[in-house]
Amino acid sequence: MLDNAGFKDLRNFIKRRVNYARYRVGSTYYKTTLSEVKILNNGTVRAQLNINAASSAITVTRVELYNSDNELWAHQDCNIKLTPGQTGILFWFDFTIREEES
Repeated sequence: MLDNAGFKDLRNFIKRRVNYARYRVGSTYYKTTLSEVKILNNGTVRAQLNINAASSAITVTRVELYNSDNELWAHQDCNIKLTPGQTGILFWFDFTIREEES
């Protein structure tokens, strides 16, 4: 069974390793920085990014999270529309570490 130090180390590993994100609009990918990576009070590690549109209306169809070795860690296919008047999209990945007995 993992003890508190084991959970803490795993959370800090995730926090250190996530590096940047990419999102897809049409067939084009845009690289973006993470606005924040933090460990929430409940132990969840949250990697958060802001997607700001270069044009007035876009549809984001995929968001990807990469580690510091430029390897894909996680992705989410989506269909998020940014319409005129909106300033951007706030998107995040949550990582929760749990231990279960089998």
